[in-house]
Amino acid sequence: MLTDKNHFPLADQAFTAAVMAGALAVTCNLMLLAGPIIRLIGNSGAAIANRVMGMILASVAADTVMSALLELAGSGSLRADWARSV
Repeated sequence: MLTDKNHFPLADQAFTAAVMAGALAVTCNLMLLAGPIIRLIGNSGAAIANRVMGMILASVAADTVMSALLELAGSGSLRADWARSV
């Protein structure tokens, strides 16, 4: 995943595992609190949050596509860059 025992020391691997566990704990707590959060912000607040998240997702997707196209135009081949990095 994000660590490789042949390249990273144990301390780095432990830090990565701790960060992943923290993210999992935050996600779990947010899912457990979904009912009270919806009651707090209401249906219209949830709809607004849904639209904002959709816009963020669309912008990340557009940025990824544009980066890939620029990389393709600059090097002539994405496959050649990938093969060199492996």
